[in-house]
Amino acid sequence: MTEEVVEVNKFRTYKDKYYIPISSLPEFFQELEDIEVREDDIFVVTYPKSGTHWMQEVVNLILVDGHASKLSSRDRRVIIEIADIASPTPELLAASGPTLRQVKNAPSPRVLTTHIQYPLLPKQIREKGCKVIYVYRHPKDVITSDFNFSRKLFQLECGREAPDTPANFAMFFNDAMEGKIPYGSWMDHVLQYSKEKDNENYLFVSYEAMKADLRRVVMDVASFIGHPLDGEAVQRVIQAASIESMRTSFAKDKEEILKGNSSKKVDPTVFVNKGKVGQWQVRFTAEQNKYFDRLFQEKMKDCDLVKDYRPKEDNSV
Repeated sequence: MTEEVVEVNKFRTYKDKYYIPISSLPEFFQELEDIEVREDDIFVVTYPKSGTHWMQEVVNLILVDGHASKLSSRDRRVIIEIADIASPTPELLAASGPTLRQVKNAPSPRVLTTHIQYPLLPKQIREKGCKVIYVYRHPKDVITSDFNFSRKLFQLECGREAPDTPANFAMFFNDAMEGKIPYGSWMDHVLQYSKEKDNENYLFVSYEAMKADLRRVVMDVASFIGHPLDGEAVQRVIQAASIESMRTSFAKDKEEILKGNSSKKVDPTVFVNKGKVGQWQVRFTAEQNKYFDRLFQEKMKDCDLVKDYRPKEDNSV
């Protein structure tokens, strides 16, 4: 029996060369480029499926000293260049607008979360010296998580499940390796941002570091954004930012935000997954792994930021 192959990877094009998600429009990206930035804005930037909502939650919790009840569901969950509606059409998207508009009048400091490619960052970030936290993750885990995420979105939008088959993953893997997915290639995304590794206004944090020692990361982030915490506050942040706590709060908040926009229930695992490291090992074939390693060595050999992700035989500095 022939496997059903379903294209779960959908995107639009911006400026003829940037791939953007189907839940956005080119004019949203232009609006983000031209946004009026405040000096105390905090930008959380990630490639998709790299710990986006986790770091977003951590930063917001730090700003309220770990008291989760003080956080607004309307502002804390958004990716600013996309629309927060389900099963969107271009007409509905245009009417809704990007979630960026929801936080334009939010009190300072604002936490603005985005996946946007480096050349498309708001122009004023550089001018005003805003704080930028860039979170990155092992690219093989990113591809694996992104495939699972895309399948769930397909089900949410189309009403039927995209088969979890080797053929469907192979199609997604090939698109990811060619950068033909929303936000383009992981390697290009990381390389572009890594140019700022010596910029004091940038903090680079790996997903794996968050998994290994969240306490250390919370304290580093708090210091970076100028909001140091005492020990009790750090513990509150850690507890509220656990995967299970986030799934519970995310499901509740998303249901509220989407009320009136969709009759579909929101599965919190669409946005907050298992959070495990190394899941790619049960997904990649030997051939896919070999192909990935070869391309990674070619493109990322001079990027010390991700040296821990190099194949074991090439882990030199």
